[in-house]
Amino acid sequence: MDSSIHLGSILYQLVAFLTILLPLALFVFLIIYVIRIVRRTERRAEERLRIDQEMTTLQQQQMNAIQDMNKRLTVIENTLKQVD
Repeated sequence: MDSSIHLGSILYQLVAFLTILLPLALFVFLIIYVIRIVRRTERRAEERLRIDQEMTTLQQQQMNAIQDMNKRLTVIENTLKQVD
């Protein structure tokens, strides 16, 4: 009979310990999950920023090429007008 009371006491202490530990463990896992989400969001934002910068550079190069072609076309048109 004495061993059953001792076993019950141990089980009670274990349940009490797990009751205290469970919210702490859940809180820690929640914090880790939030940190992962934030890091993932930051990586995606950085990737989007890098792609936007590349697109801006490409568009600037295209605009420079178009302006250069327009200048050449204007020179050709002026030359043709002079020939007529």
